[in-house]
Amino acid sequence: MFAPLVLAAFIACTGETPVTPPEETPPVVTPEATPPAPPPFDPSATASENIALVPSVVETQSALEAAGITTKLADLIADRAFDVNNENKDNIAVRSGVVIADMLLTVKTSPKDKQLEQLEKIKVGLTKLDGGPDIQTTVTDIQERVRNDAVSKEDLLKELDELSGAVIPELEFNGQQRVVPLIQAGSWLEGANLVAKAVKAQAKPDAADALLKQPAVVDYFIKYVKNEGQDKAPAAVTQKLEESLNTLKGIAEKKEPLTLADIDTVIKVTDDVLALL
Repeated sequence: MFAPLVLAAFIACTGETPVTPPEETPPVVTPEATPPAPPPFDPSATASENIALVPSVVETQSALEAAGITTKLADLIADRAFDVNNENKDNIAVRSGVVIADMLLTVKTSPKDKQLEQLEKIKVGLTKLDGGPDIQTTVTDIQERVRNDAVSKEDLLKELDELSGAVIPELEFNGQQRVVPLIQAGSWLEGANLVAKAVKAQAKPDAADALLKQPAVVDYFIKYVKNEGQDKAPAAVTQKLEESLNTLKGIAEKKEPLTLADIDTVIKVTDDVLALL
């Protein structure tokens, strides 16, 4: 999909050990041996510029497994009856992001009727957000193939991953630039909530260090709330969201390893924000 910051620590830890040549022979460094580091996350950049650096849910799941966390995020998903067919487009965008994240996490194990329900919510949400006829056609095509058992779960996961990471960020949503960051925020909040619950279940809080210590990503969403969201949502909701993000930023900036108390805080503040939806 895309190369997120969340995997940087694991790439460093799990990459192949370079072969040291004899002392008399200077080491030869090739571009393949030293791939360029991903660019730094820029909170002032546009959503499309930053989309490749915000963690994806699928890659987060893989990173947890690499850290020795065997709890599946899909097993921790709350049963939320989200309505994506209302008139508040900000709510639709965030809720759609949560539904997309949940579907990506459960696509290999969920029954067909559940997948069709999730796809319908995604299609309705993106349609209400003025995503355009092409995205409706794309999701409808996926629905038909799921309904007719014409796509494997592995291929369906790849298609949904592409939809989330490449197709949706390129949509213009009728000039509403805030839509993509809000969809992204919904998926990110859900991912952070589930990561915290997964590491708590196995009492390994330090395993979430590379996954949750991302202050620049939090800054990105704080910037949105302050600059874009103040007049788009009720003051109480905006205030709660900003408070939660500031708490998450404090945890993300910790120098020492995360503790179970930190993990409990992440769970609480993300639960609080998701409850507002």
